[in-house]
Amino acid sequence: MARVGLRSVIGPRHDGTRLVRELSAALQAPVSVADAEGRLLHGEQADAAVSRYPVTIDGIDLGWVAGPDSARIIAGLLEHLVARETERKALASEVLHLYREVNLIYSFSEKLAAMLDVERVARLTLQEARQLIAASDGAVLLLDEASGVLTTVAGFGGSMPHLTGFTRGVGVIGSIAAAGTAEIVNDVEADPRRIKDGTGVRSLLCAPLKVGERVIGVIALGSDAPAAYTAAELKLLNTLALQTATAIENARLFERTIEAARERERLLAANQEIELARAGLERELELAARIQADLFPAALPAVAGYELAARNRPARQCGGDYYDALPTAGDEGERLLLCVADVSGKGMPAALLMSHTQATLRALIGRTGSLAALAAQAGDLLYASTAGNKYVTATFLDLHPATGEARFVSAGHVDCLVAAADAEPRRLSSTGAPLGLLPPGQPYTETTITVAPGDVVLLFSDGVVDAQNAADEEFGEDRVIALLRETRHEPATVVVDRLFAAIDQFVGDAPQFDDITAFALKRMS
Repeated sequence: MARVGLRSVIGPRHDGTRLVRELSAALQAPVSVADAEGRLLHGEQADAAVSRYPVTIDGIDLGWVAGPDSARIIAGLLEHLVARETERKALASEVLHLYREVNLIYSFSEKLAAMLDVERVARLTLQEARQLIAASDGAVLLLDEASGVLTTVAGFGGSMPHLTGFTRGVGVIGSIAAAGTAEIVNDVEADPRRIKDGTGVRSLLCAPLKVGERVIGVIALGSDAPAAYTAAELKLLNTLALQTATAIENARLFERTIEAARERERLLAANQEIELARAGLERELELAARIQADLFPAALPAVAGYELAARNRPARQCGGDYYDALPTAGDEGERLLLCVADVSGKGMPAALLMSHTQATLRALIGRTGSLAALAAQAGDLLYASTAGNKYVTATFLDLHPATGEARFVSAGHVDCLVAAADAEPRRLSSTGAPLGLLPPGQPYTETTITVAPGDVVLLFSDGVVDAQNAADEEFGEDRVIALLRETRHEPATVVVDRLFAAIDQFVGDAPQFDDITAFALKRMS
């Protein structure tokens, strides 16, 4: 604490002069007062023979009072006045310092409130801290909570901005980050936690940046010369650290909010593009579905003595199943070619391949000598004009309506059924490879059957037997056989309707994953 001299309490403008004069008069003891250098402050110059009584504070002579023995009382009065003045000035200085600190902290808070950038917040903190605490170096380090690494985001001086290697619990700064408690280290060299990194910092003042109980970083001030940082300075740095931590957290939240907003904008833009593309695709699919629907017979041909019924239900807007009934002419007279086909894949690619298949078959009808040759040539053409992973399974029935004689060829297709009026349904099994799957030259074998009055031929795609319920159980061939056994005396339309109804009842709410097609031919007479 700085001491004041006698001049601060005695002189023309001080009340101490009046008190000395009044006390001197009361004691009837004329006195003179001089400072430590002998300069006269009150009264007349005293003779050398007059006694002098020193005015002393904490062993330091501030001057003396000359006069009779009672002058000793006046010397004691002056000592009291000087002590009181010293205390008053010290208190005023402390109040002024505190006011300055409060003002700077208030100003700091206002500046922080306008900042939403982490690096700018860190730089401002160090700038304000340097005005209140003497330091040659300083740094703000932020903690990566996942890895525990402390990274410098702002700093000043020749050492601290370049500090590296700090992790939570390692080094002085890392230990403070782990403990979450501010600390003074006035002899860094002697601290066992010090990382031997060759920095010139000798003394260190360090406080954690905390949001609630969570440490998000550290602020450190250091001196490259030995220093004696105080508890008051540590308390001040801790105050700055608390405000800084909140500001940094707000800045991070703002940055995340901005990034989230940008991400939302990107997602909205992408979603708009997807919606436009989806709308375009929907239009294309609707057009393709209409075109595909036109590929199916608008009405099945009327054949005397026979009933024909067919139905298709695609799994998607566009399907890959196909059925057709084509009247043809042969040496024996009018004939009827029935076909059910299932192309590989689903959706638009399957629909395109289906239309290609239909065009190929119709182009070959009447140009081949047998049903087996028709299948072979269709397979060769599809192999040459489609990708290697595209193929078609198909079942063909070439019927001579007048006699009921029919030739049957199945190209890798699921087994179909024929049920006589008085016998168990029997299978019409595959007689060759799928169309377009293997290189040209694949053989196909014809099977000859007779469709007698009362007989029912049921051609269908694998979507019938593969239909699944919620328990992943398949409808299966046995259920198709049982249904045909029950309905073989019914009209062809009833056979198809009952088949679809049975599938729907079996599947329930489970989604349809494959196209379903059924074609029934019944000979009435």
